[in-house]
Amino acid sequence: MGRTLGRVVAGVVGLLLLAVVVLLVSWAWPPSAAQTRALAALQAPQDLPGSNAYVTLATLEMQAPLAHRQAQVDEHARLFQAWYDDSYAPGFIRGDAESDAGVPPPLPVDGAARTPAADPALCGFRDAATCLERVRRAPEAVATALAARATLLSRMDELAAHGHYRSPLVQAPPTPWPALAPLAVPLGAHALAHVQGDSARALAGLCRDAGSGRMLMAHADNLQATMAGIAMLQANAELFAAVLAELPADAPLPPGCATAFSPLAADEAAVCNGMRGEFALQQRFALLMDRKIEAGPRSGRLFYNGRKTLARQAEALAGPCLPAARQAVAEDRRVPLPPLPAVAWWQPQCLTNAIGCILSDIAGPAYTGYVYREQDAAARLRLLQAGLWLRGQTLQDADAVTARLRALPAGLRSAHRPINLSADGTALETPAYARQGQVLRMPLPLAASSR
Repeated sequence: MGRTLGRVVAGVVGLLLLAVVVLLVSWAWPPSAAQTRALAALQAPQDLPGSNAYVTLATLEMQAPLAHRQAQVDEHARLFQAWYDDSYAPGFIRGDAESDAGVPPPLPVDGAARTPAADPALCGFRDAATCLERVRRAPEAVATALAARATLLSRMDELAAHGHYRSPLVQAPPTPWPALAPLAVPLGAHALAHVQGDSARALAGLCRDAGSGRMLMAHADNLQATMAGIAMLQANAELFAAVLAELPADAPLPPGCATAFSPLAADEAAVCNGMRGEFALQQRFALLMDRKIEAGPRSGRLFYNGRKTLARQAEALAGPCLPAARQAVAEDRRVPLPPLPAVAWWQPQCLTNAIGCILSDIAGPAYTGYVYREQDAAARLRLLQAGLWLRGQTLQDADAVTARLRALPAGLRSAHRPINLSADGTALETPAYARQGQVLRMPLPLAASSR
């Protein structure tokens, strides 16, 4: 009996020791090679061209000189940091951030010139293809709506002078972001200018704002601004093509259009900077979670590890920043997204990080479509450039247009998404990546159309 009991005790002790060893191995388990590459790509230093557009966007409709607006933004950044440090972070660690921290300090524009609600008379980013038609139906209503947004319209030249966007606020879930939807308001102004006969002003404004969208798309520090930049670039390109389709072949183009609508480089057509912003947010969250775990019961440390969680999240976010994705973008191949690792409690990296593994795998799939949106933005610009290349050429019918498309310059051709003439002969089309089975469409200039 004594021997049997001794064996049982020894077996239990052995199992406990084995469990301790396994947990220690799991805790010390290093990041995989893929995770190490992902972390390096997301944390690589960035070159930021030009000046920062943040103040302009944060005060887009504030009626005040730039120096005053800059001072307001600086003061808001100070107040927000104090609120984050003194209220939100301690509340998060205690578990009552939402109830006790209160509302973060609002952006200065909220207290000075609150943005009016969207006016149905104006065009949004998704309405660019039909914007001219909308404006022609009710030009007076459009003019009235634009008069109420005069300050915003006056800020667009200021926005175009900047080279990047970077928020001075710590990136966290409660961080207030500048409203970016109002960047669609100038579309109505450009369409109205064309409808009223000032097509040169319309084209110049469209090219200017397309350049601003391109800046946000390629050089913003968060995914929200990156996506707004894509929408802004695409909408201005679509309306530009629609205006050009109604003008004679010899109508001059403003000088800024060549740069604004030039084909996207691989670095521009990847959402890498946006993903870096998302990773910065995840880093801040992991830091707070580490402090929360340290302040809680010791048992919590067996279920969450910030270092491992960040490595896992980096692997899910870094795809657009890695060479394979950039090569696919350069070749206009649909970027292959690696499958996310499935949650399994017995995996070494998850044994002591069950919470982190679950959280990262829940968030991962939400990011899979962003890279395709940017690839489609690049494809839209190729469609527009192909239309400009055809502009003014003598093309009598659809067969002639199709024949010329086979001779497109190398920079406009894609082995994976050829450019074709639409069935009605009025537009160029190419397959979409973000919504498979659909096509991207861009109106042809009138002189190049087979109508």
